[in-house]
Parts: sequence; C-alpha cells; structure tokens
Amino acid sequence: MVLILFSAVLTALAMPGMLWGYLIWVSLIPFFIAMKEVTPLKGALRAFVWGLVYLLITHYWELPVLTVNVPEVLNSFPNFIGIIVYFLMGLVIAIPFLAFGFIYGLYQRFFERYPVLLGLFAASFFTVIEYLREIGPLGFTNGRLSDALLNNQLGISQLFVLGGPLLLVFIIVFINHYLSHLYLEKTRDRAVLIIVSVALIALVNSIMSSFIPIPHSSNKYESTIYALQTNISMQMKYYQPPEETLRIVSRALREIPEGSLVVMPEATFMSDIRSNSTGSQLQEIARERDLKILVGFPTYNDDNFNQVRFVDSEGFSEEFYAKVQLTPFVEFLPWPRVFGVFSFLKFLDYFDPGKQYTIFSVDEHRIGAQICFDSLYSNVARRLTQNGATVIVTSTNDGWFNFSTALQQHLSKSIARAIENRRYVIQVSNTGISAVIDPYGRIVKRLPSSKELSAEYVIGEFEYLPRVTTTPYTKFGNWFFWFSLLLGIALIILGGVVL
Repeated sequence: MVLILFSAVLTALAMPGMLWGYLIWVSLIPFFIAMKEVTPLKGALRAFVWGLVYLLITHYWELPVLTVNVPEVLNSFPNFIGIIVYFLMGLVIAIPFLAFGFIYGLYQRFFERYPVLLGLFAASFFTVIEYLREIGPLGFTNGRLSDALLNNQLGISQLFVLGGPLLLVFIIVFINHYLSHLYLEKTRDRAVLIIVSVALIALVNSIMSSFIPIPHSSNKYESTIYALQTNISMQMKYYQPPEETLRIVSRALREIPEGSLVVMPEATFMSDIRSNSTGSQLQEIARERDLKILVGFPTYNDDNFNQVRFVDSEGFSEEFYAKVQLTPFVEFLPWPRVFGVFSFLKFLDYFDPGKQYTIFSVDEHRIGAQICFDSLYSNVARRLTQNGATVIVTSTNDGWFNFSTALQQHLSKSIARAIENRRYVIQVSNTGISAVIDPYGRIVKRLPSSKELSAEYVIGEFEYLPRVTTTPYTKFGNWFFWFSLLLGIALIILGGVVL
C-alpha cells in the first residue's frame, strides 16, 4: 500500500498549479508495481485508494472552500460539515477506479509474458474508465492525467487536437506501465532509467514544440474583446445590494473605449436584472458609450438558468446561453432521494441545464460562450465550435477559491479547449484568472488576479484572430473511447483464446 500512496502523491504533484508536470510520466510506476499479480478484489481496493488519495490531494483547495469560505458566506452549515463533504466528494469521484482495478486484476495474468500487450490492455481500460468518469450527473473531469501536460508540455499537448484528453491519458498510462516493467527487470541503475525516460520525453516535447506555428497576425483580420474582471468578493455578491456591484461595473465600463465589445464574469449580478433599475442603468451606460456587453446573471422564468446574454443600446437580447454542465449539489441536486441530505450545499438556487449551444453574432464576432464548469467538458466547446463559433469565451466566477492552484487548474481546461478546436479562448473570471489563449494553448495575455493586484476591477484588451478550421477532434469528438474499448475487448479475447 506504500507504493500506492507514493504513486498517488506523485500523480497529484504533477497536476497544474502543483509541482512539476513531467512527474506524470513516472508517477504511475509505483502503482503498477503494486498492482502486479493482484487478485481482482485487491486490485479494485488498491486502485480505489490510489484514486481517492490522488484526487483529494489534487483538489486540496476545495477543503478551505467547504470549511471556511462557503460556511462564512452562506451561513448554511457548520465548518466541520465541510470536512465530511470534502471526503465524501473524494469517495464519489474515485469510485470508477474500482472498476479499473478489478478488470486489471482479473485479466492481467493473460499477458504475463507480453509486457507490451499488458501495457496496451492497462492503457485501454484506464482510458475507458476515464471517459466513464465524466458522464452522468456526478461526472467530473478535473484532475485527469492529461491535465498535467497543460502545465509546461505544450508540444505533446498538441495531440489534444487529434483525440482529446483520452488519447493523452492512453499514452501516459502505456508509458508508465512499460516503464514499470523495465524497472522490475532491472536490478541496478533504476534511477538512471527514470531520469533518462523523463529526459527523452522532455526532448520529444521540445521537438514537437518547435513545430507549433506562430499564428499569422494582421490588423485586417484581428478582433478585440475587452475583458472586465470585477474582483468582487463573494460576501459582497451575496450581501450587498446590486447597486454596489453596479458602481464598480459602471466605473470600469466608462474606461473602456466607445463602441467596444465587453465580456464580464459569470453571475456578475446575483439576480435577474432585466426589469429593474440595475438593468436599466447598465443599458443606459451601454447606450451612452455604444457598448455591447456580455453579462452573466440568473434568470427565473419557466426555467431557472445560470446564463449570459448581451445588453446594448437596445436593451437585453432575447438570445442567451445557459450553462449546460451544472455543478452537482451547488447548482442542481443529483438523485434527490439519494442525496437530498446535501441540499444545504446550494450556493444560489437550483438551475435547469441549458438546452442550446448558442452562438452570439455581434459585428465581426461569432462568440461561443461557456460558463464556469462547462470548460471542464470538451463537448461544450466542441459543440459551440461546430455551431460556428470563431472564438470561445469562458465566463466564470472563481471568487470562492483562495489558492492559486484552483485558478491554474481551471485555466488549464481553457488551454485544452483551445488546442482541441484550434480556437482562441478568452477566459473572464471574477477575481482571476482572466486570460486569452491562442489556438495552440499559449497564454498570449493574462490579467493579474485580485491577490496579485489590489483593485476593484481590471480591464484587459484581448486581441484574437477568428478561426473557422475544423479539427479532427471537433469533427469526431471522443472517438478514442471507442478505440480503447474495442482494443481492450480484443485483447481480452486474444489473451483468453490465443495466449
């Protein structure tokens, strides 16, 4: 079990905002050594413990959110309950690894003399489980092995454009598994094996990075979006009247050039402002300065939506984008009969999932907007791109998080979405991180977070080149799941019948 725990810690330390992304290429070696010749039940237990520890450490920043920030703001549950919720969260999102450990323990004996085939078998079913981990009402994708590459391995990360995160997960698991075989085969120079392996992967990344083109820049084709990062605390959002938020927003909007397009964070306002004085004043500012403002606020009609829509000189648009991937327990309650006891975690109100992947056509811009948790899922940005978006905007409220690790992990998802679809992605966050990312995952410009710069707001002039190309991933999506599933089944049949 020591090897399992060691592997879990190394894997967590490879995640964005942690220690070093290259650890991901060796962090699973102890895990697979510990999984050698295990029974299915022992394999399931060890894989579950590994997943639990690795995911809890990766999401350590959730602990102060649940034990301090949320109880202080919402006053809905005592601090110690947050500790219980944190560990329950870890248990739930680690459950899929039980299946991997069981399957690996059941069939690995077929491939005892064939390390390459066993590595392919492990990689295929780990990838299948990783895909299953994202579907359903409790689906969650943060902390994927492929996330580690978005730290400082942009060369290898370009493979996102072919097969998305699952292709990279497969490659990472296969390499780790084969290295674990070589490690066990060696009686000495094991440290050299690890060092040389990481060095070779770094060299491959460097070579692949050298082929990343510099996007052509021309004033004729360049578009500009102004990002308004409001730096408004959650206490102010929940307990101060909307006029206080409007005061900050109004000051900022008057500094933005007339005739501009402006994007503001998710839930800039915490109530439906379309028919009150706050909305009227925002519309008046838009009219005075000829601004087109994409603003986030909830709406309550036949459906409750966490949404964004434009306001300009003519008022609020009828067209809107409502968040598709709602945050479990916070924005909706999955399986109320089972999880009804956790209804106290609700932040604002329960929402209905969005039903359309709306594209906002404003002047020369064709904007696909996604909201917060949406960016964790490849499918949202992909559908927006398929619908004609030439730029993706992520509007989010990350003001709950005290640690920069959470902000960097969230930003890494926008980096992945940019590479997958070869689109510029503009992330606008309350308190940060707000940035513009080019189609190859490079951060072109980043605004200081509220912790880095003490200011009521920060304005960013984000330039981008509209893109209309269709990538293999945009076209075919998670095809690599089906490849992995068929490969795994074929290997089981081969192992049981031939080997």
